[in-house]
Amino acid sequence: MRLRISGTDPWSVMVASFLLLTGLGVVALATAAVAWLMVEGIAPGVLPDLTTVVAVAVAVVTLEVVLGTCLATLSTLLYNISAQYNGGVEVAVTDDLGPTPAAVQALLFMARARARTRRYLRRGRRNANRLFWHSGCARDDQVEERPWRPS
Repeated sequence: MRLRISGTDPWSVMVASFLLLTGLGVVALATAAVAWLMVEGIAPGVLPDLTTVVAVAVAVVTLEVVLGTCLATLSTLLYNISAQYNGGVEVAVTDDLGPTPAAVQALLFMARARARTRRYLRRGRRNANRLFWHSGCARDDQVEERPWRPS
């Protein structure tokens, strides 16, 4: 099925780009703080204080969010104007084909692992003495008490 995108809503693009760029800004702030901590740990006194680094990073991130949101909204407006003349972008869309083969394999693996775990736990409840036999663990009532002696 072929569909044509003849226009987009500038408000929704602005909100989506603001949220995306804000998330990237938070990641950039965390990266700046971690990088400062690493450099300060390797070579103390080389960089300015953490407050200065964070203040500069906040200024850069704020500028990035504001300019990026404005550019995305402006791009949407320009696309809407050009879509009036050329008809927009044509996109091929298909129906949902179901899960991918990798997802099917993962689901089957998880179902088998769950069934094995349930069987193992059921068997362990019936025979508590042999629950941890293969790992070498023993129950408390099977361990004999010996006095402690320093070696």
